[in-house]
Amino acid sequence: MRASRQRGFVLIAMSITMLLLLAVIGLAFDLGRVYIARNEAQVFTDAASMAAASKIDGSEAGLDRARAAVAQIPMHWNLGTREFTGIVVEFSADGTRWEKSPKDASAMTMARVTAPANQVEILFLRAVGGPDAFTVPAHSVASSNPVRLVE
Repeated sequence: MRASRQRGFVLIAMSITMLLLLAVIGLAFDLGRVYIARNEAQVFTDAASMAAASKIDGSEAGLDRARAAVAQIPMHWNLGTREFTGIVVEFSADGTRWEKSPKDASAMTMARVTAPANQVEILFLRAVGGPDAFTVPAHSVASSNPVRLVE
């Protein structure tokens, strides 16, 4: 009689363990997708800000070329299935005040690119009351005239 009770306990213990294991796998899957999307967004903004900064030459035409350079970079994310939306390109002379359309283009030396609206849909965490999506924004700053360290 004792052996039959132990077999039932093993079935219950294995069921609970499998449920917990599936929950952890689901959590790892969702958080892994968020991590990948964050990395893709950061890589995009890094490349876009460097491309924009390389076109800044102190003229309004240079700022237009900087915006065009950002638009030429592939904007795919979420493992290449979606495009970034709402990309913001801003310029600054000193990194404290950022403007989309600066009045004095000759003073601009820095470009900042922001990808603010990346929504990663959540699959498994939603089942336990988690959010439907995570937002993973990214931004990067590059300068056309980087600071040179004095030796």
